[in-house]
Amino acid sequence: MKFIPILFATLLFLNACTSKPGQSNEQRLRLENFELRKENDSLKNIIVKANRSFEADTIQKIKPDKSVIRQYPTLVGKHGLTLQWISWDEPGSVTIVLAENGWYAINGSQKGKNPNNYVKINGRIKPITDRELEFEGEIETQIESINGGKPCLKTGKKIFKATGERKYWRLQDMLNCEGNMVTDYVDIYF
Repeated sequence: MKFIPILFATLLFLNACTSKPGQSNEQRLRLENFELRKENDSLKNIIVKANRSFEADTIQKIKPDKSVIRQYPTLVGKHGLTLQWISWDEPGSVTIVLAENGWYAINGSQKGKNPNNYVKINGRIKPITDRELEFEGEIETQIESINGGKPCLKTGKKIFKATGERKYWRLQDMLNCEGNMVTDYVDIYF
């Protein structure tokens, strides 16, 4: 029984050392993911340096529930939207409007210089707290070099969460459709 952890560690080591078909592509993707995670950690500094403000431009077309707006005043309006594979420096945008029963409609996109690279979001969100949003709808990403260039569609209930001192909500369902080898960072900025 004491040897099981040692045996497990040895098997993991041997598995890592064994050559597999397509390993170089997998290694490249893992390295890119690692580098993007490091870059993500510095995202806060980039936002501060750029001094970008994605404050809400009120665009409501229905009579708002004023108690909801007082509770989440910066939710309604236009916000930045990014997918790290496209750009953090050139965000797209989403528009959020008050809907009904505490829900807000959300719709927007970010497009890359390459027309085959994009993220689209369409659905509704509901604040759980000021740092966490429940989402229902569709999020579609497509990057030419990921998932064979095919779209990755995520539907249903999802959570966006702002952790630490981050100034954005990040989609918590981060795995791309490419067999759990690629992480997508879909961010909506405050």
